[in-house]
Amino acid sequence: MNKRFKETSRRGAIGWFLQRITAVIVFILLMIHYVTYHFLSKGKAPSYDQIIAKTATWWFPLVQFVLLFAGLWHGLYGTWVILEDYVHNKYWRLVLYTLLVTGGAALLFLGTLTIIKVASLKIS
Repeated sequence: MNKRFKETSRRGAIGWFLQRITAVIVFILLMIHYVTYHFLSKGKAPSYDQIIAKTATWWFPLVQFVLLFAGLWHGLYGTWVILEDYVHNKYWRLVLYTLLVTGGAALLFLGTLTIIKVASLKIS
């Protein structure tokens, strides 16, 4: 494996930094989720109407999209870093990278559609 230090150090440092930032974002948003949905419900499972009432706020779709994007970035970039360590053939790297990007774009699209659909629900 022939890597030039100058090429990989800058690109890797930005990715490393974004990986840490997304880890903090995902952790904070998951803690907010657990506290608001599980701990503040006083030991009872929240009802459908309570959940839909929370989704009707202006901030719910924004928080869910940030969680979706940060989680996808964190997971897919982490997977790529692991694959990059073990796959040295340029062809297979390109194939795997294409699969990761395509899968990530599909998950982002489907997740965004789901967030929009849930946010548009009304209490009946």
